[in-house]
Amino acid sequence: MLTAYIDCFSGISGDMLLGALLDLGWPIGELESLPRRLGLEGVEVRASEVRRKGLRGIQVKIISGQAQPLRTIRHITPIIEKAGISPDLKRKTLDVFTVLAEAEARAHGVAPEKVHFHEIGAVDTIVDITGVISGLDFLGVDEVACSPLPVPRGWIGSAHGPIPLPAPACAELLRGVPAYGVDVDRELVTPTGLALVKILAGRFDSFPEMTIKAAGYGAGARDLETGPNLLRVWTGESSLPAEQGIMEIRTHIDDMNPQWYQPLVQRLFETGALDVAICPIQMKKGRPGVELTVIAKWGMEQEISRLILEHSTSTGVRITKCMRFKIPRQEGTVRTKWGKVRAKLITRPGGREVLAPEYDDCLLVAKREKLPIELVFSEVTKAGKQTFEPGEKG
Repeated sequence: MLTAYIDCFSGISGDMLLGALLDLGWPIGELESLPRRLGLEGVEVRASEVRRKGLRGIQVKIISGQAQPLRTIRHITPIIEKAGISPDLKRKTLDVFTVLAEAEARAHGVAPEKVHFHEIGAVDTIVDITGVISGLDFLGVDEVACSPLPVPRGWIGSAHGPIPLPAPACAELLRGVPAYGVDVDRELVTPTGLALVKILAGRFDSFPEMTIKAAGYGAGARDLETGPNLLRVWTGESSLPAEQGIMEIRTHIDDMNPQWYQPLVQRLFETGALDVAICPIQMKKGRPGVELTVIAKWGMEQEISRLILEHSTSTGVRITKCMRFKIPRQEGTVRTKWGKVRAKLITRPGGREVLAPEYDDCLLVAKREKLPIELVFSEVTKAGKQTFEPGEKG
């Protein structure tokens, strides 16, 4: 399992992350072609090796040859949806933009869909977010972890005048993130960089246990008096299951038409829920009810909560931040006498591989061939990993 550890000893920004990924081996051509694939006209990406306090790093600049409009999340969503990237990368990209938009909106006291903020609308932010997610995918990173973040003091200019550091959007995004104060009066952590690690990093912690593969350095735009303005991203192989930060959103319901649950569950999955469970419970006064539990990534708790409160009779939800471990798995197909059937190849911690047939495919075969589904499961399992063909990563 390939782990990327983001070492933010001098802070983090989107362009610094891009530089570090290029230094790790992401081809520059992949990044240079990104504006075209996003449909952004007149936008160019330049990368060069620079020195920061005697240490080398890759600096990335996003240059726009023409005036760009102010964009809101409503304008950015179709840009990402039409981009020439995979559906999974589109979803992750929109997750980052949503978290960033909500933080900016809370900071300015307006609705996320109505705020016109240059930070979100600028083409460099679009390229930064889409590029980082694409670069991690190209390098085959399975898990992302991040160091605690440095919090500076002082002031920074904005379209609304001077604002205190960390910027208000960063102050919102820092909720739940380990941080420490530093005696520096420059912006070290940008909203874009923080939104990226808030969504992508499964944990904020010290250096993880792994066998080191490489280290890449991304350079900030200017020198710092206190040390090299660089971001370091380590990659390495870990034998442990992937640890990821998740949110559990729960609610108890005792007055809802049972026919309404399936549409709610479907909407939750379409929104990005990782799992949804409905369990029968006994509530006060002896009334039967259900407990609805939704598992989602960090940063999605507000969106999921709003959906539950809008499409159910619930009047409140409880949210718990927790960690989960995932063992490696590959999605693919197995060749059988009935044709290809989807399955997962799961690797247990000791290295033992287990084939898990996909229920929906087995059910279709059972109905078509008029066979017990148990027999179909058995045949797919017998086909084994010898006929397993990897497909999209699970």
